[in-house]
Amino acid sequence: MKILITRPVVIAGDGGVRSFVPGLTVEVDAATAEQILAQQAGIAAEPVANTEAPATPRRRKPADAET
Repeated sequence: MKILITRPVVIAGDGGVRSFVPGLTVEVDAATAEQILAQQAGIAAEPVANTEAPATPRRRKPADAET
C-alpha cells in the first residue's frame, strides 16, 4: 500500500527500525501501513477506485470571474 507521510514517524518491527519524514510517499506492507495510519502519521496515497465525478458541474460565481 502506498502511504503519504504527514508527520514524522518511526516504526519498529521484524524488519528493523524505519523512520519516515513528512512529504515522503512510501510503499509498505499492510502491517506497517496499519501502524502508520493508527499513529495518524500518514494517509493512503493510492487513488480510490469508486470515486465518481459530480453529476452536475460547479456553477461559476461572479467572484470567480474576477480572480
